[in-house]
Amino acid sequence: MKKQTALIVGLAAAGISAATGLLAALGYLPVWAAELVAVVMFPAFVIFIALWWNAKPGEEDIPFIGY
Repeated sequence: MKKQTALIVGLAAAGISAATGLLAALGYLPVWAAELVAVVMFPAFVIFIALWWNAKPGEEDIPFIGY
């Protein structure tokens, strides 16, 4: 996975979570559904932003970090 891909996925997770929160606040989505999306998207956001942070610039892939 490239550095730019990790950043895009992390920001997409944050955007999806923010959009569902806004939809819940406006009444278009049940609050429980927005909470469920936040619970699923938060770990994805943290993992992919951490991968982006640790990736080196250039064409190399992010190294496998083990089991």
